[in-house]
Amino acid sequence: MFKSFFRTLTSVALATGLVAASSAASATTTADVAFLPALTDSFSFFGVTISASGSGTYTNNTFSAATSDLAAGGTQLTWDPSAALTFTIAGNGAMTFDGLFYNNTTSSVVGDIHFVNGDIKHDFSDITVFSVSPLTPAFSTLSTGGAVSGAFALSSTGLGTVTKTLGITVPIPTQNVGTLTFTATAPVPAPVPEPTTWALLMVGLMGVAATKVARRQG
Repeated sequence: MFKSFFRTLTSVALATGLVAASSAASATTTADVAFLPALTDSFSFFGVTISASGSGTYTNNTFSAATSDLAAGGTQLTWDPSAALTFTIAGNGAMTFDGLFYNNTTSSVVGDIHFVNGDIKHDFSDITVFSVSPLTPAFSTLSTGGAVSGAFALSSTGLGTVTKTLGITVPIPTQNVGTLTFTATAPVPAPVPEPTTWALLMVGLMGVAATKVARRQG
């Protein structure tokens, strides 16, 4: 009975110590894609409306969505898969952007584009949507919290592939059309184990050692 109790205490002690010692967190991040009023005004003039779906929101010319946690040293942030941004062209279907992610190595936002106009449907994967200026302050600072931002322009290379496939002849402006901002909450520091936790861990380790010795002697 004593051995059974000691084994149980050993298991609890080890589990408690390991959980306390392994707690770690990374920064939780959100993304805001804010379009310049001049761009959205021109969209409205041509009968284009903008909306968001899933976990994303669109208000005051700004598309907002949650992005995956950024660990220290990371170079990429991925939007929530359910967050989508749709441009509906009056009488000419709709174009939806989802699966977005920011790559700091290439300073670009890449995503999947879906075009639907009646029975006509086209899907494009991993298209460069925006070219982003260097973020300020440095992208790496997000791992400790705070905000970074940079101007972005439409990617003539990526979107050019889409317009060519759809047979649309439209000039893609090369000037900046908005600002991309990432805001991160500081990660919760790993808790420092209390003395009682360390004591339990030591008891657990001693129990393991004692068990091994008893088995050898038996």
